[in-house]
Amino acid sequence: MPLGFDENLQKYKINSMSENPFKRINTVAQKYEWLAFGHIKPKGWMLEQMQRDLTEGFLGKLDELVPDLIKEDDIYGQNRLSKNVKSKDLGNEPEDKEWAVQYLWWNSETQSNWRDGYIRTAVLTSNQVILEKIQKYVEHILSCQDHDGYLGIYDLELRYNFDSENGELWAQASLLRGLLAYYEATQEQKVLNAVVKAVRVTMQAYPPQASNPFGVKASFAGVGHGLMFTDVVDRLYQLTKEKAYLEYGLWLYENYSQNRLSEQDIQYKNAIDPAYKFKGHGVHTYEHIRALATAYYASGNPALKKALGDYVTKLEKCITPSGGPIGDEWVAERYGDATKTGYEYCSIHELLDSYTHLLQKTGDMQWADKAEWLLFNAAQGARHPQENCIAYLKTDNSYAMAGKFRPSDVCQEGEVEQVRYKYSPTHQDAAVCCNPNAGRIYPYYVKSMWLRSQTGLVAALYGASVLDTEINGIPLTIEQKTNYPFEHQISFEFSVYQPQTFEFCLRQPAWATGAQIHIKEAKVTKQDQLWIIHKQWQTGDVVTVNFEAEVEVKQDQKQDCYLSYGPLLYALPIRAERTVHKSHPVKGFYDLYYTTNENIDYYFDKTGAGKFEYQLQQVNIENPWGTPVSVLKGKLWNTQGQLQEVTLWPLGSTILRRVTFEPKLLPTSNQAS
Repeated sequence: MPLGFDENLQKYKINSMSENPFKRINTVAQKYEWLAFGHIKPKGWMLEQMQRDLTEGFLGKLDELVPDLIKEDDIYGQNRLSKNVKSKDLGNEPEDKEWAVQYLWWNSETQSNWRDGYIRTAVLTSNQVILEKIQKYVEHILSCQDHDGYLGIYDLELRYNFDSENGELWAQASLLRGLLAYYEATQEQKVLNAVVKAVRVTMQAYPPQASNPFGVKASFAGVGHGLMFTDVVDRLYQLTKEKAYLEYGLWLYENYSQNRLSEQDIQYKNAIDPAYKFKGHGVHTYEHIRALATAYYASGNPALKKALGDYVTKLEKCITPSGGPIGDEWVAERYGDATKTGYEYCSIHELLDSYTHLLQKTGDMQWADKAEWLLFNAAQGARHPQENCIAYLKTDNSYAMAGKFRPSDVCQEGEVEQVRYKYSPTHQDAAVCCNPNAGRIYPYYVKSMWLRSQTGLVAALYGASVLDTEINGIPLTIEQKTNYPFEHQISFEFSVYQPQTFEFCLRQPAWATGAQIHIKEAKVTKQDQLWIIHKQWQTGDVVTVNFEAEVEVKQDQKQDCYLSYGPLLYALPIRAERTVHKSHPVKGFYDLYYTTNENIDYYFDKTGAGKFEYQLQQVNIENPWGTPVSVLKGKLWNTQGQLQEVTLWPLGSTILRRVTFEPKLLPTSNQAS
């Protein structure tokens, strides 16, 4: 029996085929198609933010900030791992010497996830200088490909030959995702050929039903991340229509489910167990959703469909009001709490990617709502609103950002002090993983804004952008003009090479109380969350939609109250004292601590006497998060039993803040002010 194999799961092999959850029944048609990467580009404030990140921010400067991890370790080329490599100095201190074996592959993740975001952002911002650098990088990577097709981080003696922790599949997955984006944007056939060749050699080295890639005696993050090779085969299936890729993704999930591994949340037996609570490293828990989705669409097996449904139902318990998926860094059978459970930036990105995959495959617009809420609240709220840095870990109610969860926390003997609750352009003292993922999240959102249906196009996610595509081979451009999410009016302006008839669909957000849609000479119908406009489109056509919203008071799992308006969550900003914890060699980059002595004790008025009203100020396109452009004004109870006037800001404009408030009844009238 291969190392780590779970004999109890042999029942899936010996039961009747009708009871085998991994049996292929029929490939399920995916509801929508992605457009080729680069056909949707941002405009407005998203473009401005992405340009800053690329030219002067942590994304564009990461190779200078941590050159030893990116520039100096040619891990896919001359510095491939061999048996002689016993350690890597990544600038941090391992908590567990046995666990430190995974550090050997870490630079592949840092480099490839960073390159993925770097490539995509350069494409989306049309930065020609950086695109020339990227072309040289791609040429170098292709030059590292072995004659048999191997593109990975191990030498001949080690590759595909592991009985313990390794980064084989993960290093390939993170690299090939970026190369596929580059291919889609440039249509350079040699890049696609290289990816196909690399994937085929891996499929041959780990043949379905005749190998055990996840059968290891000690697995850590690399083996768990390796399941995300399914991202690559899923996209290759979509690009080539070859079912063998999709079926390989199904088999990877099957093999993952049949082994004893450190990351078990997604395994079939746990996914379907209603008593099982998520335990794992949050980023695995949330990225693995995509692997299960791929497996179901490959198999058409109702058992996997149910497993996917059961899994995302459990997911709801792990979400905080901002949309942040808990994991600091482990979920550890907890539920989302605005104060007590933090979330990792890596998890924010991976959950957004999973939401958009579910959107593309199922066509269910709830995933679009969740993706927008997650991006504009948790993700933007874990970025510093003015500086070039992000939080590795963040909580919704954030009362300090000084390394530890609380400044007063004292390490127990044998523990390594927490350093992740701060703002940094690298977070090298923990791991350079969150900053690369912060550079990926907006490109992944932008690529999902438009989807192709069998009858036309769907505007699924909103924000200023321009779509360049074709309908029936005829070029088409649609520009989305808006200050979303700060304003809810959107105009779609059409430019068509020659008139074309198709369906143009608009999502109605779940928060919208109504919609006013204006279009000349067209029939507009509504089906579920989609407005459908069918007409012959021509240059000069304009669709204008205004989504109506109200201030909403919601309650979290503790029944504490929080407030939103449209797609934005609002928080009480807390005055914070800034301390430079570290200055980086690259000018203008710092690790920053924030603490406060300000009172944070407020309560929500249950009777409605402190009603909040929405106010919109002038939108600063360059950085609308740096100074809040919209606010909620109302009253909260303070500790003196008085209703106090307060102003709430969008979460993304805050550093320290309070999001949730315990509800309380009014005191007697003579105490109120």
